[in-house]
Amino acid sequence: MKRLWMAVLLLAALLSLCLVNAWYSLTLTQQLSEQLNQAQALVEQDQWEQARSITQEVYHSWNGHHFYLHVFLRHSDTDQILRTFRQVIQYLDLEELDQYVAANADLVAQLELLSEMEQPSLVNIL
Repeated sequence: MKRLWMAVLLLAALLSLCLVNAWYSLTLTQQLSEQLNQAQALVEQDQWEQARSITQEVYHSWNGHHFYLHVFLRHSDTDQILRTFRQVIQYLDLEELDQYVAANADLVAQLELLSEMEQPSLVNIL
């Protein structure tokens, strides 16, 4: 009987950790996406320096979560987001509006998909 209760407790602990991870990834990616959308709005108002500053902050925040990202998420996904961050920053430096908007939209979509992969849903279970 003790084995059964230990197994139930272990299963409950693992489920709790999975739910915390899903919540944390959602919170993190939503925060980063909001800031990137704010930067894009500034670019559309021709405020490139402020947009560059916000994007750099988001990039540093992303790198600040390096340990979490590489322990709990797929490396190929996090590496692709890192490459897209670098593209976005390059287009900001060049002040290329069309390319920046496209790359920023791609980055936001990648962040949303990254979070979506971690959410407990029927699609992710099957």
